[in-house]
Amino acid sequence: MKIEKDINVCVLIVTYNRKDYLIKTINSIVSQSIKPQKILIFDNNSTDGTEKMLKDNKIIKRISVNKLEKSEFNGIEILYYRNAENEGGSGGFSKGIKLASEQKSKYIWTMDDDVLPDIDCMKNLLLALKGRRIVIPNRTDEFYKDNAIVSVNMRNPFKYNILKRKKILLSSQIKKNVIDVVDMPFEGPMFESSLVNEVGLPNKDLFIIFDDSEYAYKISKVAKIGFVKNAILHKQIIPSNSFNGIMGWKEYYGYRNQYWFDRTYGENIFVKKLRPLFNHLDLCFRAIVKRRWSNLKVFRAAYYDGTHNILGKRVNPGKEFEWSRHK
Repeated sequence: MKIEKDINVCVLIVTYNRKDYLIKTINSIVSQSIKPQKILIFDNNSTDGTEKMLKDNKIIKRISVNKLEKSEFNGIEILYYRNAENEGGSGGFSKGIKLASEQKSKYIWTMDDDVLPDIDCMKNLLLALKGRRIVIPNRTDEFYKDNAIVSVNMRNPFKYNILKRKKILLSSQIKKNVIDVVDMPFEGPMFESSLVNEVGLPNKDLFIIFDDSEYAYKISKVAKIGFVKNAILHKQIIPSNSFNGIMGWKEYYGYRNQYWFDRTYGENIFVKKLRPLFNHLDLCFRAIVKRRWSNLKVFRAAYYDGTHNILGKRVNPGKEFEWSRHK
């Protein structure tokens, strides 16, 4: 298959305080065998000198707040938007996708600031888009093993564990180059910008975690998501398996948004009402057995907010866990 010469792709990178990773991501994009027409850098109010790094490397020329600034780098149009505040990954991708969809590009290629697409990643994604409207890359390499989520059970209330409700295939188990999936991370999905008009934007009020799964769920109702095995994208930050068992702000958002997702998209009243309760009781029981009393506060906050449709930024990142049901 051939790719049209006038193919129009806008790359969206959402970044926050990762300037050393961001510059590598940008360089990997401008080095693609088929280059995009635009790169939109959405800066979620970084405080680590991201904007200075971009200026010093002549990637951007001007810095404004809440305003798109245009420049050029290696023959590619650069759009830079510095947000007035950090609205989390959810707010960043929601605003960023809206801005990207306004650029009149045919496709939007969305990613975090810590990924490195192989030189042919964009090319292989575009080839896989023949007959499809959205595709995602394969993040498998020597340091990370990706998987394809081919189904998610939204009917059984006893499938409350986030992993047990999913049917997963490892990349090594996939025989065809492109298979249908129902979930995705915001680490490289490429999709028709027209999908934004049909399904809207990611839910900005989730703050972090589950925004990508929620967006995938909405998209999967109108288009088949393709996992592309030969479109390789690397993770610069490999998730650590070490965890001390103490829950904090990230776990709050993860469980809260999971409960909200089940209440919103559960396919029957049992999933909507009972699945969050079963999960909450299981977590509390485990915390009591292990005498991790501080975890109970996190679980209570997540369950209350998630089942009462209370979203937004409720807990400050990186701080001692503080929550009030009256915020």
